Amino acid sequence: MCGFAGIIWKNGKTSKDTSEFLTCMDSMLYHRGPDDGGNYVGKGFAVAHRRLSIIDANHGHQPMVSDNGRVGIAYNGEIYNFRQIRRELEEQGYKFQTDCDTEVFLTLFLRDGEACFDKLDGMFTAFIWDFRIHENGRFYLVRDQLGIKPLYLYEDESKFAFSSELLPLLKIEGLDLAPDPVGLVSYLTYRYTQAPYTLFKNIKRVEAGTYVHIHQGRSSKWRFWDLPLNDNSCELNEDEAAAELKRLLRESVAQKQMSDVPVGLLLSGGLDSSAIAVLCADIGVSLTSFNIGFPDLNEFSYSKAVAKKFNLPHFTVETSLEEITAQFERVVAALDEPIADPACFPLHILCNSIKEHVTVVLSGEGSDEMLGGYPQYRHVLETPPSPQREKFEQFLNFSWYFGQHDMPVKRCVPVSRLYLQRIYFEERSLLDGMLAYDLKTWLPENLMAKADKVLMSHSLEGRFPFLSPKILKFVSSLPEDFKLGSSDGKAVLRRAFANDLSKSVLTRPKMGFSVPVNDLLLQMKERLYSLLNPEEKGIFADLIDYKMLRQDFDDHFSGQRENSLWLWTIFVLLQWQSLVFD
Repeated sequence: MCGFAGIIWKNGKTSKDTSEFLTCMDSMLYHRGPDDGGNYVGKGFAVAHRRLSIIDANHGHQPMVSDNGRVGIAYNGEIYNFRQIRRELEEQGYKFQTDCDTEVFLTLFLRDGEACFDKLDGMFTAFIWDFRIHENGRFYLVRDQLGIKPLYLYEDESKFAFSSELLPLLKIEGLDLAPDPVGLVSYLTYRYTQAPYTLFKNIKRVEAGTYVHIHQGRSSKWRFWDLPLNDNSCELNEDEAAAELKRLLRESVAQKQMSDVPVGLLLSGGLDSSAIAVLCADIGVSLTSFNIGFPDLNEFSYSKAVAKKFNLPHFTVETSLEEITAQFERVVAALDEPIADPACFPLHILCNSIKEHVTVVLSGEGSDEMLGGYPQYRHVLETPPSPQREKFEQFLNFSWYFGQHDMPVKRCVPVSRLYLQRIYFEERSLLDGMLAYDLKTWLPENLMAKADKVLMSHSLEGRFPFLSPKILKFVSSLPEDFKLGSSDGKAVLRRAFANDLSKSVLTRPKMGFSVPVNDLLLQMKERLYSLLNPEEKGIFADLIDYKMLRQDFDDHFSGQRENSLWLWTIFVLLQWQSLVFD
């Protein structure tokens, strides 16, 4: 796991200030890779890289350049099938000097060009330069199929700048950081900002499953992978499908053990993390496991029972409202951009314990979005028949989004700009449309962004066994009732582990990292109101209606209209603005 940032000048001439830029980027990204750092300056471009050494720690220095010096890569992530790809390349006569996946990625690109991206099974972003054909070079910025790793791209009249995180871009002198009303309303609607937007007009997210090609000062976006259509083509019965899903998950869990450093497990005692624990036992590994909760709101009894059954060393961490309050500014800063998911805060606190024992942790994200694990899916399906547009609105409302909320924004934003991914909902059946929408939006830009930012702020790597393109392709072929059964979501997953897990794990409702948001708001009420000070409006002063926000807060705390999650969303945004721009 690593981080990188770079710049491409449209005129093809390298700036005299390159060394200052590289030093700044190295410092800003140090937490993502404290083990090694490097940079490369080429014709019209420069890139800085930080490395967290997971595989072949003594080699794999980046940026890495081909033997002829004309192609190079700066890369962040893990390629789980790199040994298989390496064997194939060796059979064709390619030679390798390291045992790291970076060299395999570079060599595969040398052979296949951009066609190589779809052959990679892993989580990755990369910057690749190629001067083999054109003297001014061709540049590629790529993000993995499911958007597990983030990548940001800035463009103005003279340059492109890119980074694994948003904040390093904000430190580059001379950038146009005009706020984007579409990005702002996207955040206020979803509690995170959907791709391709950010809070800034000139900074975009590279979308999951796409690459950006830059040549002679112009950029174009290409999709190399997309969600499979849910075609119900699976001919297996439910028992056979459950066995196949378990086999694919076992294979994925085994892949995720690939490491030269200790690996652990986030174990809540829920179905997803417990299934991973089962498969770890199946393949003969005993991972140190971790869980966090509040004294009177936790899942400790479940996680301890699963850890005991499979002989996993287990650590439970108690947190409190006071600790989250004390850590609030630090966590918001670590998030890199506003993400109003309250679970970010206990996860950040838990990471302090994780890093004392392991460098890599497995986690169960992705199962709910593939197999119908969230309650909103059933809520929508149980509503009376209505037109597709109304069903989509119901889905957003049941997902605790704020599509119907009066936005405290002074600019009009077309609704169509906020629903760019709705096509994934519309071209499928109702359940599969909801799953596909979440896989394109919530999963990469909230769940994966949260995991990446929080874990990497502690120099930790997260891995997600459910998030394999191979597993997603199989699940997409299943009938809907294999996913959302008559009583619970994830029916085929429950069946797959029916003989391995207790009934309490298999049937209990999903809980997740539950956080008492309303109690936290009461505890931080004074700080919250201080951020509404008219003299501290910050970069969004011309966009946000602070008078309207204050009324929302007054209504909530007076008991007139309870809306704690909305206030939390505003609170995170204002705190982030204050930390970054003040």
